[in-house]
This record gives sequence, structure tokens and C-alpha cells, in this order.
Amino acid sequence: MIKLVDQSVAALEKALDVRSAKHAVITSNISNQDTPGYKSKNIDFKNAMADAAGTGPGLKMEKTKTNHLTSGQSGLDNATQVTLSSTNGTKRLDGNTVNAEKEMTHLAENTFMYQATAQFIAKKFRGIKNAINEGR
Repeated sequence: MIKLVDQSVAALEKALDVRSAKHAVITSNISNQDTPGYKSKNIDFKNAMADAAGTGPGLKMEKTKTNHLTSGQSGLDNATQVTLSSTNGTKRLDGNTVNAEKEMTHLAENTFMYQATAQFIAKKFRGIKNAINEGR
């Protein structure tokens, strides 16, 4: 039972980390909406989580010697790789590909999903606390 809880909390923690990194990328896009030549960037959440879980196409870290450095984040380093968004003809005359309206929509969606994940973690811990308190 404890192992199952640890795995689900770890996955939710990774989801928060990816959502946080995605938030930084989106706000960077919004900040650079008037920068000539700036290319819009994105983090694909589904692929990032697959990479973090070790099931995605990203490069995997392997520790071959005990004194090698580790990422400390169970594959999350690869999960937050930023990719250039496809322009699909939205490139402006100055070469900038940021669509402010889309970025604000992505920001609102990402914020909502971050908050929902945080609430889910809090609820999980409340459930564990209740189970411990009922055991007295």
C-alpha cells in the first residue's frame, strides 16, 4: 500500500514540476511577444511525463558508476526539454511566432491544471492523515 502511495505521489510531484516548467516557458513567450525573430516555445506535457516516467522517446540517464553525478529528478531533466512550436503560417513580418491570445489561453489552462494537481495531492495526504487518525 505504501509503495502505491509513494508512486502516485511521485508521479503527481513530477506533474507539478512539468507544469511549473511549462508555466515558465509560456510566460517567456508572452514576455517576448514583441521581440523580433523570437520563436514561440512549448513543453508537451504528455511527452514530458512519458519521458519522466522513462517510457518516452527522450534520452535516459544511466548511472554506471557509484561516483557519477545523478540528475536528482528521476528523468525530469529530459522531461522539461523545450521545443519550438510549429508556426503554421502565423509568423509575423518581424519573424516572431508568438500569438498572445493562444499563449494566454495556454497559461490559464496550465495554471488550472497545476492547481488541480496540487489539490489532488493535498486530498491524497488528507486521506492518509485520516486513515492514521482513525487507527488510534
